[in-house]
Amino acid sequence: MRVLLNEDRSCEIMRNLLAMALVSCLCLSVASAGGDSGVNRVIDVEDTPIESITTPTISTDGTDFTITVTLSDEAGSNGTTVEWTVQQCINSGVCNPPERISMTGSNESWSSTIVPVDTHSYINYDVVLIYPNNESEKFPEAGFGEGGKVWSDCWVSGEDSGGEGCSAEESAGFLPAPTAFLTLVLTLSAALVVKREN
Repeated sequence: MRVLLNEDRSCEIMRNLLAMALVSCLCLSVASAGGDSGVNRVIDVEDTPIESITTPTISTDGTDFTITVTLSDEAGSNGTTVEWTVQQCINSGVCNPPERISMTGSNESWSSTIVPVDTHSYINYDVVLIYPNNESEKFPEAGFGEGGKVWSDCWVSGEDSGGEGCSAEESAGFLPAPTAFLTLVLTLSAALVVKREN
């Protein structure tokens, strides 16, 4: 009777682990569906109060990453201020929580600098204008899904990897989060099967 209960418990644990692995893989598929791996994305500023957004074309771990936003003459002269929302995603497949950061500047010209974290794959960003009446507007309205994205010089995304600053050994050394999780699940499942048979 005791052996039967242990076997039932082992089966339940394996089912739960496999379900978690499946959910994890599906989550990453949805998260990585927002564009081509390794291809930067810019925010469309046509017909907006923003004249231009300038960022580096490549981001590097530990090296200043500066964004500059230039407003139209009208927005620059009416007291509009600028913030940006930034999110850093790392090579393991995990994204850090978004941060909303105030930019420094005045009139038309605004800028802000962050230092990318170690082993980051890319930086997502959008821009927020705060108007004199304290109302704010995000560009693009859809946020990161259509916002700016700058890839690092050593990135991993799912099964893809690349970047000028990334050696073949570094690229091969990364296990995307779902793959690593699935490997762990299969290892644990095998261990439980062996334990059951003994």
